[in-house]
Amino acid sequence: MEKEKLYDIGEVCKLLGTTSRTLRFYEEKGIISSTSVPFQSRRQYTKEQIDHIRNVLVLRTLGISVKAIKALQDNKIDLRDAVLSKRAEIAAAMDAKRKELVLLNEALTVIESGDDIFQQNPQKKEELSGDGLSALAALCAKAVIEGDTDFLYQYLSPKLIEYMPRKSYEIVRADTFAPAGKLLSIEHLERDKKHPHILYQYARYEKVGIKIKLVFHHGQLSGLWIGYCELT
Repeated sequence: MEKEKLYDIGEVCKLLGTTSRTLRFYEEKGIISSTSVPFQSRRQYTKEQIDHIRNVLVLRTLGISVKAIKALQDNKIDLRDAVLSKRAEIAAAMDAKRKELVLLNEALTVIESGDDIFQQNPQKKEELSGDGLSALAALCAKAVIEGDTDFLYQYLSPKLIEYMPRKSYEIVRADTFAPAGKLLSIEHLERDKKHPHILYQYARYEKVGIKIKLVFHHGQLSGLWIGYCELT
């Protein structure tokens, strides 16, 4: 039987336009693998492994995180959800930058008029609506589902942070999600028909559905509830 051809890490880097440091990092994170060869210290790869690395590099070019790629490989999320999530993240970031630009323009107007910006209120929050609010809601709900407290608390209002300290939130979240079992899929995001700044994110788990209620005010999350629900 003919022995399968192996490619040295240097050859693979040149072929795919990447670096050996990148490949070693991805292997440490468990999203790619190499082939061990006796008496060889340098990593080597089969054609199948190279094809897999190429796919990983495509996902990284799209901005998909290493963590998300690992979740894809472990079948915890699907490719569509990963792409939608990254798109929502970028949309929210763009909206945040747009708001910053508005505030900078307002500050410049105040400065050029000879007034003191420190006597003004350039940090007032702009009300979000439509796709911008939906994108932000999806990101905050994803942070709740994934337990990304650092990300979530960037968007909480000072009053909500006061009412819901991080430690208390983390305990309640863990206690709520533990009985649900394994995450199967993140479902649809729904806007309240009477109150456009209240949104509901649904997630399907092995044992029960999760419903996350998010209330926004002036671009900040001012209310958050997590409960169980039935999903058809």
